Amino acid sequence: MPAAASLPAQPQTTAPRPIQPTPTQTAPLQRPVQTPAVVQPQPTGLPATFPTVNGAPPPAVTVTTNPSLVAALPVAPITARNPATPISADDIETYTDSVVRTLMQRDHVMGVTVAVVQGNTPILVKGYGYDRLSPVRRVDPNNSLFRVGSISKVFTWIVARQEIEAGRIKLDAPIAQYVPNDIFTDSGPFKPLTLRHLMAHTGGFEDTSLGHLFTLNPSRIPGTDSYLRHRQPHRVRDPGQFSSYSNFGPELVARALAQTAQAKDVPSLMEARVFQPLGMDHTSLREPYAIANPEVEGLPQPLSNVLTQDLSDGFVWDGATYEAQPFDHVIPMSGALGASTTAKDMARFMTLMLGDGLLDGVQLFNADSARAFRTPMLRVPEGYNGWASGLMIRTAPSGYVTYGHGGSTLWFNANMVLVPELNLGIFVSTNTQTGENLANAYPNLLLDHLSGDLVRPPLMPAPDQAYANHKDYYDGIKGQYVSTRRAYGGLEGAITRLINMVDITVDNDGRLILTTRNGLSAFVPAQAQGFFNQQDSEDPGPASATGGLHFLFKGNKASAFETATNLSRYERVGWWMSPDTAKLLSIMTLVTCVLTFVSLFRGVDRHYRPTEEQARASVISAGIAALWIIAILVFHTWLSNLDDASTLFVHWPASPVQFASGVAVLATLGTAYQVATYYFVYREGSRYGDGWSSWQKYAHALLLAWWVFYIVILALWGGLALWS
Repeated sequence: MPAAASLPAQPQTTAPRPIQPTPTQTAPLQRPVQTPAVVQPQPTGLPATFPTVNGAPPPAVTVTTNPSLVAALPVAPITARNPATPISADDIETYTDSVVRTLMQRDHVMGVTVAVVQGNTPILVKGYGYDRLSPVRRVDPNNSLFRVGSISKVFTWIVARQEIEAGRIKLDAPIAQYVPNDIFTDSGPFKPLTLRHLMAHTGGFEDTSLGHLFTLNPSRIPGTDSYLRHRQPHRVRDPGQFSSYSNFGPELVARALAQTAQAKDVPSLMEARVFQPLGMDHTSLREPYAIANPEVEGLPQPLSNVLTQDLSDGFVWDGATYEAQPFDHVIPMSGALGASTTAKDMARFMTLMLGDGLLDGVQLFNADSARAFRTPMLRVPEGYNGWASGLMIRTAPSGYVTYGHGGSTLWFNANMVLVPELNLGIFVSTNTQTGENLANAYPNLLLDHLSGDLVRPPLMPAPDQAYANHKDYYDGIKGQYVSTRRAYGGLEGAITRLINMVDITVDNDGRLILTTRNGLSAFVPAQAQGFFNQQDSEDPGPASATGGLHFLFKGNKASAFETATNLSRYERVGWWMSPDTAKLLSIMTLVTCVLTFVSLFRGVDRHYRPTEEQARASVISAGIAALWIIAILVFHTWLSNLDDASTLFVHWPASPVQFASGVAVLATLGTAYQVATYYFVYREGSRYGDGWSSWQKYAHALLLAWWVFYIVILALWGGLALWS
């Protein structure tokens, strides 16, 4: 039985009365079904040359193959329009109550905090469930502090725009000139990195985070400067090529802003520039820790005792009960991930954003900055996220164009969605690891509700888009792809490559089936060549967050694809970097190891007596075989039991992985010795009849050749870098 099964059910609420009542809808998740004919949405691409792919249906629209950064694009910003009819607060509350409680029960979410505003009017500010179990405490939307993860970046981008307005930082100047040289320099073969690149996540960084992004031990928290020095990810491409989401980039910007604004630290900067002017007195980037001299450790002052008492715990559902978790510290990356806030404070913040930087007479940023937060920085196909000064631009399933940001920590999941057409802001945060689906789904479901609760039937390919009609085209798309948002070397590179791998197949109807560790998603061809739209769903959550796929071709074969969220690019992998290949090679290596033991203990040809060198080689080969068996079985056992990859953020390097890698290194050294001494094994015995037969020598050579081949593949994956 869940730990909270017997707890009182009434939530804390602050729900203003309606501006103008409208009929209340009472059946969330039960929408009237329409049955129109086959629907084929059509992305409108930007005028550019697109290569013709043999076998593909002729494109209805040509699209750009390489969205790029530009300083001033003819890209229209999202424009706000005042709705003719104000939204009913009663309707919103009734609908939200039903949806949130249904999803909380289904997904086992302990607590949720919600804010909905229209213009400068709070429509709903409400808490659901509990933020602590010892003692039991209900979620209070005015006081319960929930973590919001990457929504923190929006505060950083606001201060960045303030510094641009003040002339202290330039959008296209090298960011290195605004931070100390010992923290970041533009040395190396890459072009200078600018604020524009970092706002659009086109900085060209790899993404490293395992074992250091989050810290559960408050006595081992590094300072921001120390962290940025020692945890700087490698740059793997020139900036400006394409988006690949980064946490390091925004934190580097936050550090630069603290420098240009002459602030004591990043949390102090955000308090002075954002939270205090807006009256967000329950919002902070500070964290609870008991360190005698924080400044000596390079840390800001901790969270006040008053706010610490209001922090919500984070929870994990273990299948039977909720387990409270320790605070997941990210203070070195506070400008990217560190904010804790309340629904009440976020209601004020969304009012500011909808009001073009003005709240209660306080002008936090000017009209140019307000326009920048709604104008894409990247030239991308319509409906795809072009990163508006760090904010995500998206088209909701209901058709509304939105901007905002989502965020997660180890235990919390949050989402902020702003809808200029409705002058509407939606914020939601959950305090349970399983709350990601709720945080993603609720804003979409609410917008669907405001659109009339009409069901969009799943898209289906048109009859002439079947696989048989365009076999060459679909075959050029099928394959395995890996996200660019990953580490590019060492054990972390190997593991994040595995975790971020997707497999794309095509069914007979022409639907793309995308398979990840988290499940399957289906996409149907759009009329524009290279585009696919996700089949609609009654449960819009993380899986449907992709929205659509856009494939980039080299010749007649797709080399990569991007999603509508534009969080990263997925690049096609060669056979040698395919998980299927690695698994097959591991199985075949196990077979060679078994055969090695068979030949040692049973003998292969008793007519030949091995020389001393050959006998020694047999024993060493058996030892190497044992090492390979141990390494392969330990690693694959660990991988098969990895139910939740997020645990790697804390428990890294994972002991089984390091152990398996270390054993593989020993096997590699043994193989190198065998190869180096092969001449002595190959030569004839000193007496007639001594020594292996020719085929035994060839078998030994083939065994070593196979192991060398396997070692090369492991090295390419990074599996032998046990120190990383």
